[in-house]
Amino acid sequence: MFSTILVAYDGSDHAKNALKMACEMAKQFGAALHLTHVPQVDTPSVFIGAYADAMPIMPTEEEISDAGARVIAQSTAEAEAVGASITKHHVGRGTPASFTLEIADEIDADLIVMGRRGLGMLGALALGSVSQSISHGAKCPCMTVI
Repeated sequence: MFSTILVAYDGSDHAKNALKMACEMAKQFGAALHLTHVPQVDTPSVFIGAYADAMPIMPTEEEISDAGARVIAQSTAEAEAVGASITKHHVGRGTPASFTLEIADEIDADLIVMGRRGLGMLGALALGSVSQSISHGAKCPCMTVI
């Protein structure tokens, strides 16, 4: 039924549940399991000037790479814990939904599995949720997991 399953993963509890579900499905169907992740490093602010303006401190390339590597290690361990393996990790930049949809097209995904809520709750209020954006833009079935 499914030969290529893609998991959108941000390390949140819902994403962990989505990964477990995708692992079980990949084992059941003998599907390749791919994972997308777009590191979202917190940008603390520094206050400057007489009026105490806040200016964000942008993360370094090394901090972004380190954040991505931690998530890859975490997701790999979680998959192995349930007897599955991730065929390929796709780590990108920019908008998580856009990157996930791009990879889904590239690998011809049969199914995208993702958590209903991720780490970006505040951004979701202003921009809409990643899972909603993926569901609207996907060319294949999507499953959201609580």
